[in-house]
Amino acid sequence: MEPPSPWKTPNQVMQIHKLKKRKKALQERMKQPTTSTAEEPNNKSVDLDFSRILNGDKRKNPFSKKNLDQNKKIKLDNPNQLDPSNDKTLFTLLKLPLNIVEKPPLEVDTEKLSTFSNLLQKFTADHTVETHVVEKNYKHLTIDWALKTKLRLMSTKPFPWTSKLKASEEASGITGFVRCLDTTSSSTLDTSPRARFHQTCLYWQHPHLPWINLFPRSNGKVAATNFLATNEEAKQALFTEWTESFRSLFQLLRALHCPYFYVCANSFTCVFLAAGLCGARGPCALIAPTTCGLRQALRQEDVEFTMPLRPDNKRKFNNSDEERVKNNSFDSCYDTMDDAKTEQETNCSGDEEDPDEFLSQMGLETEEIKKINNAQARATASAESSVDSAAASLVLVRDADAHALFNFLLNCKTAVSAAGPLAGVPPTLLAPTAFHGGTLHSLKVRENVIYSENKKYYSIEMKGPILPTTVHSLFNVLKTSTSAQFSATFAHHQPTLAFSWATKKMAEDETCNENDPNHFTKAFDKENLSDCGINENMLQLFCSSDPNVIKSLDSVKYNSEDDTFTW
Repeated sequence: MEPPSPWKTPNQVMQIHKLKKRKKALQERMKQPTTSTAEEPNNKSVDLDFSRILNGDKRKNPFSKKNLDQNKKIKLDNPNQLDPSNDKTLFTLLKLPLNIVEKPPLEVDTEKLSTFSNLLQKFTADHTVETHVVEKNYKHLTIDWALKTKLRLMSTKPFPWTSKLKASEEASGITGFVRCLDTTSSSTLDTSPRARFHQTCLYWQHPHLPWINLFPRSNGKVAATNFLATNEEAKQALFTEWTESFRSLFQLLRALHCPYFYVCANSFTCVFLAAGLCGARGPCALIAPTTCGLRQALRQEDVEFTMPLRPDNKRKFNNSDEERVKNNSFDSCYDTMDDAKTEQETNCSGDEEDPDEFLSQMGLETEEIKKINNAQARATASAESSVDSAAASLVLVRDADAHALFNFLLNCKTAVSAAGPLAGVPPTLLAPTAFHGGTLHSLKVRENVIYSENKKYYSIEMKGPILPTTVHSLFNVLKTSTSAQFSATFAHHQPTLAFSWATKKMAEDETCNENDPNHFTKAFDKENLSDCGINENMLQLFCSSDPNVIKSLDSVKYNSEDDTFTW
């Protein structure tokens, strides 16, 4: 291999010349002293000589003890010398005056704060502004009709609960719940806080399959055994038992011996409310979420419903033209051909004319007419299904139509899944009172101790279907048994969040109808529901038509000093 030639080509010579020229220009620029400003007359020039770095000299260790002492001495002798970590170094390198850094904040005219820049300038100029959130305290706990899957309590003092209950405590809690007794005034039952706490953790459920989690209804890891999915006799027996339980619950609700109950299917959840709750004059039911197919099936069964959470003006359907004019809104799934013909007969005079025949007279062929009809049908279906599976798809059924909805769900084949882990399993029924075929269940309770910021907190976590009355009963027990403040956070069953929003609107409608001559029956709601299993104070709150007592809760704090709630 031949050694490299000592001669250089003209291109290489020019590259070396340009490199030396750039190096020399960079050294001259870095050696230029900075000019002192008028605001700082004693400011000295900064020597930013980088020739040592360009020449490849070794850098000194800035962390050595010798260099640290030397740098500290230099800073003490020259306090005005620029620090690389200081903002003045950047302005010196950019040859900008230092008075920009020391410029005082501008005075902001608060009367002209109408743009984003002005608002940003206001908050940047005044760092002492503090925002205070005013919390409102309430004497009562609001009602949340959404089902909850988890509840966590936190307090600085222990809660009246232990996983190992005495025999008398467990027995008194079960007896008080099954018989709907107020154990605070009982002379024969155990009235200890732990017995009352255990009473609030109970609920009724059907069906009961220990190997399947029936709430919430989701595709879990544990699948149903093959005999439920393939054995028709087992599925038929399970559905027959469920039919009797569902009929028993609905009859109890009609007789005002059950305040409410939930029907949890795979694709939707329904809550039935007894007459008198939320100020309603008759029984009502809410279903969420729904689809266009489910609403179409309800229409075919002549189940009249409204959609109070729908954002557009198509919320209600009534067979009466007078009601149409009065409400001026109806569900678009009820815009049938009969309605279109009725409007055509009213608005048009003369003989009826088929739209397809009119289009054919205009010269359009049959294939083109079919395309137009199909496009119109797709557009209508798309507009109708725009709210499917959302909160706005909630359906409200009232009065006599609630019984029609009961018959519909009793024979609804889509309520039972034909495949998957819940194949052949009917919907889950949840209620606060006993019913035929109902199984007594208890929430899973676990207690922990949490340390945060050198403080000790006691925590209780409850899992399972937490009903609205369970929350109120639990808080009543904790109020009378603990003297410390406590807080609660909830995890909701997401499809049921719309129940609170819809019942709030329903209560607003009942408040507007207080001048109705038949509205005097509202005064007897509390007395009519006296045997539904809810105590008197709680019943008065649940029968109130005040929309302010209904609200979706994420967290609640109890203040023991003034006996108020904050959420």
